Amino acid sequence: MTEINRMVFNSIAVERRSKYKVIDLFAGCGGLTKALESTWKYATIRVPKASCENLWEDNPCLTGLSEVFLANWEVELEGILRGEQFSVNADLNKLCRIGRYEMTQKIVRYFRGLGFPVCRDFIGRIEIWVPKDEGISILYNRFTLRPYYQDITDSWQIDVSHSGESRCSKKTLYDVDLDDHGFDVIAGTEVLRRKQLKQHHFQKYGGGCPIINRYTKRVLNLQEPRSYDRNKYATKMKKISDFISNYLVTQQFQDALDINILNNGALISVKPEDIFMVDDKARNLIYGDGFVGALPRNEFPQHGPFTQPQPFKYFFISLNSEQSNTARNRLWNIFQNGKDSSVLREGDKEFGTGKIFKRLGEYLNQPLSWVSNLSLSYKSYDTALQELQQHLMDDKRFVPGTNYIAIIISEIHKDTQSSQLHELYYRMKELLMKSKINSQVIYAPNIAKDNFNFFIPNIAAAITGKQYGMPWGLESLSQRNDMIVGIGASKQVGRKPYLGTAFCFDKEGQFREFDCCQAEDTEALGTSLKKALWQFCKQYGKPDRLIIHYYKKLRKDEGEQIEMMLKQNGLQCPVYVVNMVTAVNDDLIAFDASKTDYMPKSGTYVHLRNTQFLLYNNERYSDYGKGDILFPIKLTITSANTNSGGILTKEDTIDIITQVYQFCRLYWKSVKMQNVPITIAYPELVAQYVPHFADEDLPDFGKHNLWML
Repeated sequence: MTEINRMVFNSIAVERRSKYKVIDLFAGCGGLTKALESTWKYATIRVPKASCENLWEDNPCLTGLSEVFLANWEVELEGILRGEQFSVNADLNKLCRIGRYEMTQKIVRYFRGLGFPVCRDFIGRIEIWVPKDEGISILYNRFTLRPYYQDITDSWQIDVSHSGESRCSKKTLYDVDLDDHGFDVIAGTEVLRRKQLKQHHFQKYGGGCPIINRYTKRVLNLQEPRSYDRNKYATKMKKISDFISNYLVTQQFQDALDINILNNGALISVKPEDIFMVDDKARNLIYGDGFVGALPRNEFPQHGPFTQPQPFKYFFISLNSEQSNTARNRLWNIFQNGKDSSVLREGDKEFGTGKIFKRLGEYLNQPLSWVSNLSLSYKSYDTALQELQQHLMDDKRFVPGTNYIAIIISEIHKDTQSSQLHELYYRMKELLMKSKINSQVIYAPNIAKDNFNFFIPNIAAAITGKQYGMPWGLESLSQRNDMIVGIGASKQVGRKPYLGTAFCFDKEGQFREFDCCQAEDTEALGTSLKKALWQFCKQYGKPDRLIIHYYKKLRKDEGEQIEMMLKQNGLQCPVYVVNMVTAVNDDLIAFDASKTDYMPKSGTYVHLRNTQFLLYNNERYSDYGKGDILFPIKLTITSANTNSGGILTKEDTIDIITQVYQFCRLYWKSVKMQNVPITIAYPELVAQYVPHFADEDLPDFGKHNLWML
């Protein structure tokens, strides 16, 4: 067995001691308020006769009912009267959907019986919060469990994932002064939004204890220790293994679920025939001097951009403060002269380490042009936007037809609690784009750091992309005459969800157009797609395939709309939709047990189920290579129209997965490799910005360049 075949899933095999079970079901109930109806939907599983005919045949007591319900979140149903109740016999291997939820019900009961908080995560899995006392707060390690039948085994399995950590104050809501919204609480064994609390939660638990987020941390003056985990695979593997040993491979747990855990809880091995590698050439990147490599962080500084950025002039925007003035002068010297030294224009203080840098122009392979009279030092945050707008309206300063980049030196940390300061960054971006000016934000305190030399390549790569250049390209792009569309989404608290779109890649992997619309505005999305398709056909001819990288799974009606649009445009090409999510906390991922850090080689992809795959993109290119720990993404590839016969061929599968892998490698916001393709990452960035703009719209200038890097 080769080393690549020593891969394991985060899943354990189980067997039911008896496939026939007695389960408790009940008829629905009426007269619910809107709030109680929401709870009802959350806490019960609908069992329709139409999909469970065998259950009705074996249990005459259900005659006359078209549906019944299973209560798999029973604590949440407290105070809601149920309809008539039934105890029925069911073959849970045949009725595997009901079997999954019956097992879910018992898992919830068991861990709540231990006193652990248990809730559903955002995709419906059981999330168990295992507590550890830290003095003034409680640290919870969160684990998700998901039963499956005949997935990666011939029988039952339970997928086990470590989904993160949360901290909770020991004080109840009676002991703190918090607004009535914007945070979660732990009340007994429930995890709830503050607004979901009911009277009995206050009677029993004092309203519960607030979970620490940005708001509660600030108000309660609590600190969360920060640390960088350099071996996330190994950490996750250890926590999963310990959880299985301590809580699942016990007689009490197995008896509670009436199951046997097989192989003493050993993780299920990935079948060798389900492990693949993309072609070695797919990873190759090319730079300005023709060098072919695979590690931008090492190679871009030495070999230069694959295509040069368009020439530009730059200027500074910063607060008129001692810190910002010092930072600006130091940055100018670093960019222009390659030395960290600065003398303030007033006074005789000197700052800087004297450290030598590679000049920014040397990264870009072109001289830098700084225009001193374009720089703006605004008086205060309150007047910054007004001063910037006035500054940009001065026609004498800016030469028509000239490319400009504004270097924004900011003293505002990205985690600031001030909504005014938080919005300032976005609004500056918007104003500059309306004047057809790109911008690059640099956090002032970073300039004084000893490792600022590692920031410069990131800045150079981003500026190259913003100015229509390519920091690095693909030596051999795996693409026919395909039109590739990326659709990413952003949903932020207190704001409408938006979709960002990226249309028309050419054969070098370049964007042709961005757009953005509100998530519910499907008409605007369809119009953008039609326009992009027309432009593609005009420039490249009819596409061989339309491949859509989508932030979610495509609904049947959405697929029909796409097919109708193609017919209206006289096209009959196959359409494939690739849904992709980062699998760091997914129900099923694979670890390479032959490595001490458990990270598989870059380019590995694993077949999960049907047309689902795990794809690994990182910087490990040999069995002993090292690199940043990056988790896989999960791909679900579907045929979205009848032109492909609803069939995904092996050839198309390899092509599409290789394309996704290569688009992961063209991320230019930094020189570090990323695990999400730019077809999703860039549109998602667009969708994060636009809701903050005053017009909630993307300026035309932003539709044709990588301003969001």
